Amino acid sequence: MDFDLTPEQEDFRAVVRTFARDVIAPRAEGFNRSEEFPVDIVLEMGRLGLFGLRSRRSTGGRGRTS
Repeated sequence: MDFDLTPEQEDFRAVVRTFARDVIAPRAEGFNRSEEFPVDIVLEMGRLGLFGLRSRRSTGGRGRTS
């Protein structure tokens, strides 16, 4: 069994890592302190496709959504 990530998976991981480092990390301590819910960040996560699982149509999924 091959557990290596596909190029698409590697790209997605890079997008998530960059987003977490550049957008979430600088503001995370402030969210914790103020108990603020970062709606702007959550909306951007949705635009990046972080809330939906991508499965092939052939395996019962919806296919690519973005």
